[in-house]
Amino acid sequence: MMGGFTCIGSVLFVLLTLFLTPANAQDENEQKDIVTLPEVVVEGRFEEEEFVGPLFTETNTKTKITEKGIGALGPTAMMSVPKAINLIPSVHQQSVDPLGLGDISNYHESFRFRGIEPTGGGNPATPINMENVPMSARPGGGANIYDMENFSSISIYKGGVPAEKGFGLTNIGGKIDMQVKRPEEDFGFNLKQTLGSHDARRTFLRLDSGTLPSQTAGFISYSNTAADKWKGEGDAKRQNAMLGLSQIIGDRLKFEFFSIYNKTEANSYRPLNFQQAASLGENYDSDFTDNRSDYFYYGYNKNKFEDHNILANIEYAVTENSKLTLKPFYWNDRGYYQETITMKNGQNRIRKWDIDHDLNGVQAKYAVKWNALDLDIGYFYLEQERPGPPTSWKLYRVSNGRLVFDKWQILSDSSRHRQQTPFVSGKYAIGRFQFDAGMKYLNYAMPEITTYNTQGIPDVSYESALGRSTGIVASASAESKDFHEILPNAGVSYVLTDSLSCYFSYGRNYGMSVALYPFFISQKSAFDAKGITLQDLWDNQELEIADNFDFGFRYITDKLYIVPTIYYAKHRNKTAIYYDASLDATFPAAIFDADAYGAELEVGAMPFKNLSLYASFSYNRFYFSQDISNKAGETISVDGNQVPDAPEFLVKGMLSYRIGDFSFSPVVRYCSSRYGDILQEEKIDDAVIFDFDVTYSKTFPQTPIKKMDVSLSLNNIFDKEYISIINTSDYQTLGSSYQTGAPFTMYATVSLSF
Repeated sequence: MMGGFTCIGSVLFVLLTLFLTPANAQDENEQKDIVTLPEVVVEGRFEEEEFVGPLFTETNTKTKITEKGIGALGPTAMMSVPKAINLIPSVHQQSVDPLGLGDISNYHESFRFRGIEPTGGGNPATPINMENVPMSARPGGGANIYDMENFSSISIYKGGVPAEKGFGLTNIGGKIDMQVKRPEEDFGFNLKQTLGSHDARRTFLRLDSGTLPSQTAGFISYSNTAADKWKGEGDAKRQNAMLGLSQIIGDRLKFEFFSIYNKTEANSYRPLNFQQAASLGENYDSDFTDNRSDYFYYGYNKNKFEDHNILANIEYAVTENSKLTLKPFYWNDRGYYQETITMKNGQNRIRKWDIDHDLNGVQAKYAVKWNALDLDIGYFYLEQERPGPPTSWKLYRVSNGRLVFDKWQILSDSSRHRQQTPFVSGKYAIGRFQFDAGMKYLNYAMPEITTYNTQGIPDVSYESALGRSTGIVASASAESKDFHEILPNAGVSYVLTDSLSCYFSYGRNYGMSVALYPFFISQKSAFDAKGITLQDLWDNQELEIADNFDFGFRYITDKLYIVPTIYYAKHRNKTAIYYDASLDATFPAAIFDADAYGAELEVGAMPFKNLSLYASFSYNRFYFSQDISNKAGETISVDGNQVPDAPEFLVKGMLSYRIGDFSFSPVVRYCSSRYGDILQEEKIDDAVIFDFDVTYSKTFPQTPIKKMDVSLSLNNIFDKEYISIINTSDYQTLGSSYQTGAPFTMYATVSLSF
C-alpha cells in the first residue's frame, strides 16, 4: 500500500509543481490576454482564449469537455466515448484494444464512475445519451457507433442526475450526454487520415453545406477504420456515416434531423484467468490460436453488428420566454456475438448469440423562463426490445475443423422493456444563490419472458425456431413486473467571491439488472430439483436505488481553476452474483446494500501564455455494507470490501506546451491496485501509463486550405505490461477474467480543413 501512496505523491508533486511555480511569475499584461468565456469546460489542450473552468451556476457535479478537448487525446479517442473522457476524475477506463473497438466487458462499455458500473451490471442500457436521449442500448453493437468529430461537447454527470437529464433504462452511476456538432454556417470540407501501429488506418470525411438562402443547412460524414489485433490473429473493421440537417421556418420553428449508420466486425481478444494474470510477463501475449480444430480458434471468437439510428429535434418558440421541444428517436441493432464458453460440466462449446432488437421513444418538454425562474415540464417514453436478457443462444461443437450444431441453449420471445417518465425541473436565482429542484416519476415495466421447448429444433433462424417449438417451458417463464419510483433532486450554489463558489446537491438514481434469466437457464436442473421457478426469482427483482450527496467548491480565475468535491452515496437493492451451495447454483439477487464515498480534485491552469495544464485526482470507495447469506444460511464475508475492478486512487494529468506552430502534450495516468473478486483474493497491481502527442498546426489565409494539423501520437510510450479490463460484476465472487492492456502504439494523423 505504501508503494501506491508513494507513486500517487510523486505524480501529484510533478503535476502541481509544473503549474504552480510558473503561475506566480505572471505579469499583468499576460493576464489581460486571456478571455474568460461564460461557458465552463474542461479541455485536454487549451487555447488561451478558451481557458475556462467549471460553471458557477451548476449545482451538481458535472464536467463538460469541448470539441478541442475531445480531439486533444488523439485518434484513439475518436471512436470511443469512454476514451474521450478518461482524464476526468473518478472515471476509470482502460483498453485492451488501442482503438477501443474491443473494449467490452460483459457485453457493456468497460468503464466506471466513482467505482460504480454506469450500467449497474446486467442492465440492458447504455450510459451514453445523444442530445439527452438514448440512441443505442446494450448488449449488441451500440458501444462504438459515434465518430467524435461530429460532436461539439460531452457532458459527464456524476452523482445525482438532474430530473431533466439522464433518461433511459438506467442512470445508476451517472450519465454521459453528447451534443451534436451542428452544420457550419459556411461551406466547408474536412479530411482526416490516420495511419499507425498494427496496420491501423482511418479515414474521416465531413462535408458541410453552409446555410442556404432557404435557411437550410446540413452535413454528411463518413469514416472507414481497420486495424489488426496487436496480439494473436484477427482484426477489426468499422464503417460509419452520419447525416445532419437543420431547417428554420419563420421566426418560431426549427427542425433538426440526425442519423447514424455503423457497421463493425471484430475478432475478440482472449482473456486470462487469474493465475495467468498473476504471471503477466509469461502470458501478456497469450491469445486465441490459429488452429481450426481448437475451441479457442480466433475465427470462432468474433462479433459483427450493423446499427442505424435517427433523431429529430423540433423546437417551437411559443413566446419570447417559452419553448416547446419534441424529440422522437429510433435505433436498430442487428448482428451477433460468437465466443468460446466452458460449460458447468467442463466441456467447451462455441456459443452464438444472434441479436436483432430496436428501441424507440419520444421526449417532450415545455420550457418557460419567468423573471429569475427557469421551469421545464416534460415527458419521456421508451420502448426497448430484448435482448437483454438474451432471446436466443445456440451452441456448437468443433469437429474436424468446423462448427457442428449442438443445441439451442436459450429460446424465448422478444418482449419489450417499457418506460414512462414525466418530469419537472426548475432553477431559481436570487442574489448570490441559485436553487435547483426537480423530480422524475419512473414507471418501468420489466419484460415478460416466455421460454420455449427446443427439443429437436435444428440450426435454423430464430423466427423459424419459434415456429418449430413444441411448447412453452412454464418453469422457465415469467410475467412482466412493474416498478414505480419517485426520483427527486435538489441543489444549491452560492457565490462567495468573484472567483469562488460552493455547491451542494442531492439526487436519486436508478438501475435494473436483468442478468437473472441466463443464469437460471444455464442451471435450470438445479432449480428444478428444488422446485424453484423463474417466476419465483423474477418476483424478487427490485430496482437498484442510489441516493447521492455531493458538496464542492469552484475556484476560478483567468488562468486557474480548482474544483474539489466530496461525495457520499447509499445504494439499496444492489445485485450480488454468488454461489449458493444449498442449490448448487450461481445466480444474481437484487437485495443487498452498498455504500460509496470519496473525494475528487480537478485542476486547470495556464501559468503563462503557451503552457496549459490539467490534472485530476480521485479517491473512490464503493463497497458492500453487509455480508452475503445464501439459502442455507452460510455467510460470505464481504462487508467493507471494495467491489471488483474499482481502484481506490486515480491520478491523471496532461500538459500542453506550444512553441510556434508546434504543441507538445505529455499525458500520465495512474491507477491504483484493484481486485477481480469481491472476496479480494485476486489482486491486480497498480499501473502508470504515459502517452505523448506532438501536433503541428498551420492556418493558410486566402487559400482553399483553411487549416492543417499534423500530429504524432504515442500511447503507452514505455510499453508497460498491465491488466486493463476485468470482466466481472460489482459483486461477483468467482469466475472473473482479465484482459491485458494495449501496448506501445504509434499513430500519425493529417487533418485538412477546406
